[in-house]
Amino acid sequence: MPYTITLGFATEHERDAFVEKIVPKVRAHLVEPLAAEEGAEDKLHRIGLAVTSPTAAKDVCNHIIAFLAHSKNTRVDVYWTGLGGEVLAGEVNAGAPREAEILALRIAAAAKAELSKEA
Repeated sequence: MPYTITLGFATEHERDAFVEKIVPKVRAHLVEPLAAEEGAEDKLHRIGLAVTSPTAAKDVCNHIIAFLAHSKNTRVDVYWTGLGGEVLAGEVNAGAPREAEILALRIAAAAKAELSKEA
């Protein structure tokens, strides 16, 4: 079973640009995004990406960094499921590639744990 990563964009235009330009390049496919926390009324435009390996999960994060570098966007919110089933959140900022790499490692580790549990 694939592991789902949800991305939240500030505008519908940013989301559509990511889907058009980046999604075809990653080893993932579009799925229903993780549900927003109950009571949270954010205005994010979300997409869900299903990956089947930790490497693919890290690759998604690296493509987010590249997307932010080539566009005028400032950040993308990222949501994933942790080991206990809770939804974890982080953000990838255009000016902070080091923090984005750490986030990529956290997501890859969570994906590895979840995918190996299912195997």
